Amino acid sequence: MTTPTERANQLRGNLNERAGGIRGRLNARAQRLAEGLARNLSEIIDRPPTPPTLRREEPRGGIPSARGYAQYNYQPGSNPGRGGGIASPLEEVNYGSRLYHTNGIPSTDGLFVYPLLSRLLLEDADGAPVEIYLAGTSAPTP
Repeated sequence: MTTPTERANQLRGNLNERAGGIRGRLNARAQRLAEGLARNLSEIIDRPPTPPTLRREEPRGGIPSARGYAQYNYQPGSNPGRGGGIASPLEEVNYGSRLYHTNGIPSTDGLFVYPLLSRLLLEDADGAPVEIYLAGTSAPTP
């Protein structure tokens, strides 16, 4: 029969042998992985990258000189004398001609309702009437 101390020493020896074998296998595996990584990296690094090349173009020469021209595109029904469109500045002739939406914009606390314009009549610099229709809005969310 062995004493408990001898048995403990024997178990420690067995564990140390196993640990050494496991460490040896792990070191060998880590060494193989490191060598494979170094090999892969050297393959990538050692190869010089090939620069992209463009195909060769044949020389074509310059563009010959010529007289410039423009094509005018008058809109149908336009009057060359007046120019068409709205002439600036726009002026409001009659403040009373404004139209408002039936529902205004309520304040966030609901105590007030602000008027909301629906139509605005203006006059341009040539005296032509200009009508602006404004869209309504939904009530703001508090």
